[in-house]
Amino acid sequence: MTLEEALHKIELQNQKIEELRRELRLAKLLSNFQKARFRERFFVNTFRGEKVIDVAQVHYFVSEKKSTYIVMHDGNSFVVDMTITEIAEQLDPHAFMRVNRKYIVPVTEVAGFERDINGKERLILKEGVKNPVIVISRDNKRNVHNWIDGMHTPQ
Repeated sequence: MTLEEALHKIELQNQKIEELRRELRLAKLLSNFQKARFRERFFVNTFRGEKVIDVAQVHYFVSEKKSTYIVMHDGNSFVVDMTITEIAEQLDPHAFMRVNRKYIVPVTEVAGFERDINGKERLILKEGVKNPVIVISRDNKRNVHNWIDGMHTPQ
């Protein structure tokens, strides 16, 4: 092999390496783009001003009388200027689920289920000042169980 052939071979290898680096950078950019960003906190109005609430502090979200509320572990609740659907779309589906038309609950707050005689189930939350009766329909029961079991796949 001549020196010229060896240099040509090295140049081809360098081109291949540079092409692989471009592909790797592109794959990283694509991966970062595909990673969805989910809401981590809410900014709510109070009588004294505005307050930041981390989603980790939320006991549940509820929609009642055309308003949506964040309910905290201590029983305090705050009005959120969003619909329950908008909130559900902004939360991590592995951590939060809209279990029926009124409630979004974090998986960390679920304590278990109780069965009604009509085949429906009531979702039982961990201890909190305000623990509502959250009915899960027969049709949605499997989805909620799979989500709690870690089998939920975001859509």
